[in-house]
Amino acid sequence: MTDNSILLCLFAIFFFVSYSRYDNGRDVQNILCCSDPQGYYMYLPALFVYKDIHSVPDINYVGEMKNEKGECYTKYSCGTAYFYLPFFLGAHLYVHLAHTVTTPFGAPYCYGIMLCGVFWAVIGLFLLKTLLLKYFSRRVTWLTLFCIIAGTNFFNYATLEVGMSHVYNFTLFAAALLMTDLYYKDPGKGKAMILGLITGWIVLSRPTNIVMLIFLFLYRVVSINDFRARIRLFKENWAHLPVAAVCFIAMWVPQLLYWKAMTGHWIKYSYGDEGFTNWKSPKMLLVLFDTENGLLVYSPILFFLFWALLKRRKDIRSNFWGTSIVFITITYVFGSWWAWCFGGAFGHRCYVDYYPLLALPLAVTMECILKLKNSYARVSLLAVILVFCYYSVALSQIYMYLGQGFNGPDWKWNWDTWLTQVRRAFFIPNPYHLPSGPSQ
Repeated sequence: MTDNSILLCLFAIFFFVSYSRYDNGRDVQNILCCSDPQGYYMYLPALFVYKDIHSVPDINYVGEMKNEKGECYTKYSCGTAYFYLPFFLGAHLYVHLAHTVTTPFGAPYCYGIMLCGVFWAVIGLFLLKTLLLKYFSRRVTWLTLFCIIAGTNFFNYATLEVGMSHVYNFTLFAAALLMTDLYYKDPGKGKAMILGLITGWIVLSRPTNIVMLIFLFLYRVVSINDFRARIRLFKENWAHLPVAAVCFIAMWVPQLLYWKAMTGHWIKYSYGDEGFTNWKSPKMLLVLFDTENGLLVYSPILFFLFWALLKRRKDIRSNFWGTSIVFITITYVFGSWWAWCFGGAFGHRCYVDYYPLLALPLAVTMECILKLKNSYARVSLLAVILVFCYYSVALSQIYMYLGQGFNGPDWKWNWDTWLTQVRRAFFIPNPYHLPSGPSQ
């Protein structure tokens, strides 16, 4: 099969799985029933249905805020709404042509968001595939993509929680990496403009993702000479920086206008009392290893990338310095947030955005595994990869039945209950002395 054929198959698989996970469409309206997707989405009904951002009805969702006039506005920024827009307009056109009586949260709009999430997830994989093929074989590239798709919580956010921002940010990160690679090989004003737009969109979608800029600067820098060459490149092309900055800011103009109209301020911290209250004692180990959405607990295949960072740190493709600095920084940022586990989620959802970065050292590891001369070791490691992938997908399926994430009334947030779910995933009988855990 060609690469494009595989991607088309993935699109069909993702959409079919998403449709089935929403009870064959019967529960499709749940896509827009929770706080984050509603908050991203509210910009579109405000403009195209209610025709006035000051007249959005009070629907009492978690992200809803009220200004001094009592008008409802969303605390979430509008970056994800940019992705929603063409699919929302398609659903809106269908509703008018079919004379369907529905609200902006009705099934046609939710199907639009489902299609949107699946579409952009596949586009992100296409962009990441394009980058990986520059430095790795086709076999290594697709094994790495398989690890990302099935071995991490990416699958969950590409098929179930498609309204969340993470697969969209994944796509933006992959686009930024690909454009950065092209820019460093042949700097140009047009590429600088595109990079400015992409990075502006990244930060608008999730402001803490500004950390991504560190990686872009350190991309393929593994020595002090590389670092000096990178500084020299920017000095030689300094005129590109203001161009990129203007494009960066341009992506923010709609958000700034919205904040000014709704709050009277051009810049607004809209999260109220929520903040980085754990910054003095960040919960970094919990973010990585706790049963409450710990990254490596639910996506253990990512352990493989650390091998490349430790053993292949001089391999320029591992991006040792950029990956290490950014990974530590974002783990600190996530651990500093007041809700370090980031609510009802499967695995630590914020890392999904960063998987294109982590795919590079992961691909180095996959290449080493495939090149092992010892066939027993090679087959054993590939078997471990398959088990990890099955584990992640199976737990993602179980996650659907546990209410609002792994935090329903029967979920005790401990290793015994986690083990119960693992036994269920692998069809192992549960010993009588362990808690039964939530039932499907």
